[in-house]
Order: sequence, then structure tokens, then C-alpha cells
Amino acid sequence: MKIKSFTTPKKNREIFIEPAYEDIPGLIDINKKRFKSFDFNINGIPFSKFRKQVRSETLKKAGKYSEKIWTLCSNQNIAGTENLSGVKDSYAPEKNIIQTGHSPALAHPGVLIKYSLVNSIAKKANGIGINMAVDNDAGNDNCLNIPYIDGQGSSVERIEYRPGLRNLAFEEIRYTDSTQLTYFKKRVLKTLHNPDMKKTFEDFISMAITLSGETLQFRDLFTFARHAFLTRFGISNLEVPVSLISETDPFLNFFLHITANLKCFVDIYNAKLREYRKLKKISSKANPLPDLMEKGFVVEMPFWMWKRDEPRKNLFASIADDSRISIICENKIVEHFDFGEMGRSKEDQENLERLKTLISNGIKIRPKAIANTMYTRLFFSDLFVHGIGGAKYDLITDEIIREFFGVEPPGYATISATLHLPYKPFDVSNEDMNKLKHVIKDMGYNPDRYASGEIMEDAGMISLINEKNDLIAKTSHDSKEKHLTFDRIKQINGLMKEKISPLIKEKKKEMNDLEKRIKYNSIATNRDYPFCIYPEEMLRKLFESSWIPRLRSE
Repeated sequence: MKIKSFTTPKKNREIFIEPAYEDIPGLIDINKKRFKSFDFNINGIPFSKFRKQVRSETLKKAGKYSEKIWTLCSNQNIAGTENLSGVKDSYAPEKNIIQTGHSPALAHPGVLIKYSLVNSIAKKANGIGINMAVDNDAGNDNCLNIPYIDGQGSSVERIEYRPGLRNLAFEEIRYTDSTQLTYFKKRVLKTLHNPDMKKTFEDFISMAITLSGETLQFRDLFTFARHAFLTRFGISNLEVPVSLISETDPFLNFFLHITANLKCFVDIYNAKLREYRKLKKISSKANPLPDLMEKGFVVEMPFWMWKRDEPRKNLFASIADDSRISIICENKIVEHFDFGEMGRSKEDQENLERLKTLISNGIKIRPKAIANTMYTRLFFSDLFVHGIGGAKYDLITDEIIREFFGVEPPGYATISATLHLPYKPFDVSNEDMNKLKHVIKDMGYNPDRYASGEIMEDAGMISLINEKNDLIAKTSHDSKEKHLTFDRIKQINGLMKEKISPLIKEKKKEMNDLEKRIKYNSIATNRDYPFCIYPEEMLRKLFESSWIPRLRSE
């Protein structure tokens, strides 16, 4: 396994991108050549045929979902969305599919720059830009961090913005009514002070509140509002939730293929995770992802299972008989699947029908992280654009693809950015704090170094300094005498320290002020605030950065 380094940008408007923007079209060409060389099957379907099925079915879902966004925005007269239009062309094999993905949660600007890159590359490469709303993900934090900037008294407020239980997938989260959004809006606007920040947030959340007249589902509200918001910057990728992808026949065939080869898949998956942890010197078995559990003939699958309004549940399978595999959830057998010899088209179809029956009865099967990006990168997109977090774990995905499918995985692009709030930080650092702490500490051991000329002329001070110097110069091999000397020097330092107490007090006040400035800086330069509180013009400049040449309007 080859470990790459991905560095999170630290400076304001700093962007990390790999490969370079001008090299991305070449990466797409390399990926397309690799796809042409793949000759493995997925549940009995040849790769090329299967990939066409995935692309066709997923684009249909994306077109339908995106049309829903555009229709609702148009019906609600949401400003800036007047020129949105539907997908007129049916699936065309010559179109390059440029894809990214993120949860529907309100992300920071460094995530949104993925949508900008996808949009730009899609236009440049005669392609389709598409975002996968990862609504099978679960957000375990119901609050947003909102900065309260008020000079050195600044703080970060934790404001709840969505309902939902722990481990509840985004697709299951719903508001009871729009008043929850209105209350969230009121609290955020009360916290923000900058008028441009307030305007961006009010514009964005007002779109969500308007759309809440049509849907109270968290995923749809914030995907629709974010999509409408990004049109202000000329960004108009298609949208498709993982939940819709997961109910297509191709995805179900992918699920059955992994199920039929589960023991092999789990062995490779866990081995590659162990190798990654060893190379990165990670001691925690939960990082970057937990192993898939193996207990006798029962193994964990790389998928979730649950029913409407339920938390996500781990899915397991009994592989004692590899010709008849049972999937298990909460210690109950959910279904059996029969896998015979090669060329088992009848059994393949029967398994697919059983799986579709489960889906029609309300069972939800969704991919976990690696299975999700593996599916989309291999069978749907021509280029996937990751953020830094996804790029790190997809190093593991690449290794699993190499060993499980026996092919060289398609390359992906990685991008992230940092955008600071519109506040100028103080010219201070933690190094300044360390230096000041050292000075205050040294004042206790060597008060005479910091005494003013006036204090140094004091007879008592002169006497104490002379006595201290004599004691330091004095050498003794007697341990008792050494202790007495040490104690007396300590007493003298204490007496001299009293004489410079106003200066010590002044330095401690200086340290307190420095702490406030450093805290202010940490708040003002934090990169993780939701995109919808940044002034619109700042976002525009980030999305139109020099690494993306401006596209001529068509």
C-alpha cells in the first residue's frame, strides 16, 4: 500500500488540489482507458454492460430528483433560480460524468469548493456534474457552531439546527413543522454581528423555510436550498441521494455480488485496514474505519439495514454454506440467497426478486463508506472528486479494488480549501504566549533580572542580591547544608519577588489579554463554520480562484 499525504489548507483562501486543475482532463482519459480494459462480472453481468446499466439508472434518478428541485424552486419563486432547466438529454455514453458526494449537513466552504470544481470540469470536459447526497450517513451532532464575534469577548455558540436520534440516517430525519427552522434562524441572526454574514444566512435559511411548505425532510430541505444557493455562483450540478441509488436494480446486483463473495471481501477489507493502520501508526481499531466483524461463520457486511424512522443497523451474513447465504439483522434471519455454480442466471434473477421484495416491504439496504465510493467510482463516474477525509480512506478502497476485482482502480481528484471569517486576526501567536509564560515563570526564580533601576538601588534589594550571589557561589558537599542553601535562596527570591509584584501583575494582565486575542484568532480563523454564514462575495472569490479559469458564458 502506498500512503499519500493530504494537507489541510491552513491559510485564508488557501486551496489544496491534486492533481493540478490542468491535469484533470488527462486523468479522466486514463480512467476511461482503464474501464475499457476491465473484464470481470458483477453478479453474472459483464463489467461494460453493468457499468452502462449503473450510469443509465443513476442518471435517471439524478434527473428526476434534480427536476423536483427546479420545479419546487420555480413554484416557490425562489430568487436566482429562474433560469434552472431540466435534463433534456437522455443518457449519452459519450458524456463524462464528474461526481462528488457529501452528506446533506451544512458543510464548511472547503467542502463546497468540490461542487465548484465538479461544475467547472464538467463544462470543460463535455460532461455532467453530479453531487451524491450521502443521506445514508448519520450526523451525531445536532448543532452548528456559530461564531459570536465581539472583540476579545468572542465565543462560539452551539445552536441546534436539526432533530434526530443518534445513528439516524439523514434520509430519516424530519422536522415536525417549519417553526423549528424559524427558531433556528432567529438564534443564528441574534448571534451573528457582521451584516454581510447575516444577509447570506438570512437569504439561505429563508429558502429552506420557503421550501418547508413542500417538504419537512431534512435531506431535501438542505439539499434543495444549497443547490438553489449555489446557482448564484453559476454552479448547477445534478443531485442524487444515495437512498435513491440504493433502490436501483444495478445496486442490488452489486449487493448480491458482494454477498456471494463475502468471505473473500471481508478478509481483504480487514487486511487492508490493518495494513493502513500499521503504515500510519494508528493504534485505534476504530480508525480510519472499524474492521468488519468476523465471528465464526457470521461476518459483518459492508452495508447498513433498517426500516423507516429507525436508526441504522449493522447487517451480517451466515456463510457456513457458501451456496446458501443468509443475511441477518438484530440476530434475526432476514432472507436467504442461493448461489450455485457459474452461469446461474435463474438463481441470480430469483435472488434479485427476493431482494426487491424486501425493499418493497420497507427494508432499506444502504452501503457503508467504502462500498459506497467503490460502487460510484467503478461503475458510475468517470472522475470522482473527494475532499481530504474521503481521499484518505479511499487509499484503502483502492487496495480493496486491486485485490478483490483484480484491476487498477480509477484515479480520483482531491480538493479542499480554507476560508476565514471577515475579521482581521490579531498579530499574535501561541509562540508569543509561550514566551510570556516563560518570562512570568522566570520572574519567580530570578526577580532581580526584572527589577527597575529604582528598585535595584534599594538597600534591602542590594543586600538580598548580594546574599543570593554569595550563596550561589558557595560550594558545599554536605547535603544538609545544600538543602539549607536552597531554602534560603528560595526565601530570598520570594522577598525580591514582592518588590517587583506590580510588574508581575502587569505581565499576568498582559498574558490574560494575549489569551483573549489568541482565542479570538482561533474563532475568527476557524475553517469549519457552515458555508451559509460567510459573506456571499467571499464565497464568490473562493469559487472563482485562479486554479479555475473563468468559463466563457455559452
